[in-house]
Amino acid sequence: MTHLLRKGGMCPSANIADSPCSAHRARSLVFSLLAATGVSAALPSQPLAAQTSGRPEAPLALRVPASARYAALANAGVSGTDADVIFYNPGMLAQARGMAVSGQRFGVQATSGSFGSVQVLGAVTIGVGAQTLNYGAPAAGGLEAAVRTGAPRLSDGGPISASSNVFVLGAARTIKGFRLGANVKYAEERLGGSRDGVAALDVGMNRPLGSATIGVSVQNIGAGPQIGGIDGSLPTRVTIGYGGGLFPIWEHFDIGMQSQLSVERDGFVRPAGGVELGYVPVEGVSVIIRQGIRLPRERDESLVTGGLGVTVDRFSFDYAFDPVRGGRPVSHRVGIRVK
Repeated sequence: MTHLLRKGGMCPSANIADSPCSAHRARSLVFSLLAATGVSAALPSQPLAAQTSGRPEAPLALRVPASARYAALANAGVSGTDADVIFYNPGMLAQARGMAVSGQRFGVQATSGSFGSVQVLGAVTIGVGAQTLNYGAPAAGGLEAAVRTGAPRLSDGGPISASSNVFVLGAARTIKGFRLGANVKYAEERLGGSRDGVAALDVGMNRPLGSATIGVSVQNIGAGPQIGGIDGSLPTRVTIGYGGGLFPIWEHFDIGMQSQLSVERDGFVRPAGGVELGYVPVEGVSVIIRQGIRLPRERDESLVTGGLGVTVDRFSFDYAFDPVRGGRPVSHRVGIRVK
């Protein structure tokens, strides 16, 4: 998209940096990011006690990032257009293409990975994806102790071998200007010698709005797993987001952003968003800096995330970091995207 804009494919002005549509895009994107950040600052941080009530949310793979790019943007990906958007909003599959693979380390105690691919079959877009997480769980407390604190404490490890896996099949189609999609998932949690797998459903939609895209998704609809006599619940959430880019704002610079607001199963309201600033030395090559901000949900979760990216033609190489609190090691994620 960037090279089309820079060549004038979407902006009539010969000088993209000074064109009215480019300036409008930049103003709209910056305004949206400031609005998302303002919401994050204005909303009170809900007490962590709310996170310890009710059933433990599992499988844990559904609560960790599934993309290196979006992990750098505070895991805000409901309006994304990469293949790994299958893990954030099936409605966005209608305009996503290619393949994405990424992996993350939580210290030396836990590793996660994801794969997503999107292809067009006639009027329908089909996506497939998989997530996996291997970690060590505490010796006592069963499922509740294993998943209660989410991703930030995965680096603590534990003596019980545990894993979490998700397999996704999605489809999307454009109907009367709305891009609609749905995912069917199989998600399982293994804890020592016990395991349980469940089916889940995601639904989503998106529609262009101004210079970017508004997306809505409802994720992880269904019954949770039961392990060791403990009933879990799926991490159901409703998310609305607005994002787009990268768009040219100057001769060698692009900008993009993602913002979203999620309401989770227990009522926790979670705003998140991020901005991308790209430097384009030559056509088809860009170096991107990413910064994200979110309202922390899990105990010891950081307020900010960040990362870098390099795009060469159809290939993108991404890196994200999450500076976990409590003296724990920084979590790193790397990924490759192909369009």
